[in-house]
Amino acid sequence: MRSAFGALGEAIFPGRCLLCGGWLLLASDHSMPICHACRGTVPMLGGLRCTRCGLELISERGTCLRCRNVDYMFDSNLSVFAYTGNAKRLLVALKFEGRRRLAPFFADHVAALLNAAGWRGEVVPVPPRPGRQEPDSAELVSRSLEKLHGIRVLRALLRTASVQQKTLDYRQRRENLKGQVRVRTAVPPKAILLDDVFTTGATLDACALALRNAGCTEVNSVTLVMEE
Repeated sequence: MRSAFGALGEAIFPGRCLLCGGWLLLASDHSMPICHACRGTVPMLGGLRCTRCGLELISERGTCLRCRNVDYMFDSNLSVFAYTGNAKRLLVALKFEGRRRLAPFFADHVAALLNAAGWRGEVVPVPPRPGRQEPDSAELVSRSLEKLHGIRVLRALLRTASVQQKTLDYRQRRENLKGQVRVRTAVPPKAILLDDVFTTGATLDACALALRNAGCTEVNSVTLVMEE
């Protein structure tokens, strides 16, 4: 009921653009809390990127220094935005401020990125920590991918414990996640993991390991933002 009233309220009075502050009620399309002009001002990541994790390469070739010392279980990761500026503002609004209408914005860019990469396979959202009542950002974007882009989403994974990761490095996170991600259904031969933030890659690594152990032969990942 609360979600229904919230959606009705936003339709009648959609408020201001999160980026420029302009009134959305005056815009021809106020389906998102971003005006049409601002939607094109959030630059996607480009340039030379690591072929494994997607980090920007400065002096390296092919793979970054981190990936030369880490054996990820996923084949490759692509991130849509850098976790800075307007992209950070929008993800924070989606993830922590309940601005669900931002999910289609991120879904549009994810779909474009997957199309450009030519990746095939079902999208598998990274599972939330147990006990969460509201859908997280990965789930909200997954729903928009299904509804707006016809992309198949398979909620194949389950996280069995809540582990705090924020202050840990990659190896500590990887150790914390051992045995905490499990498969809940049959998996396809090719899968594309979806998460909100790429920090160290440990969570994606744990999810990819579970998928491979269940029979996936190709696992790529896409994240909404990358911390660089």
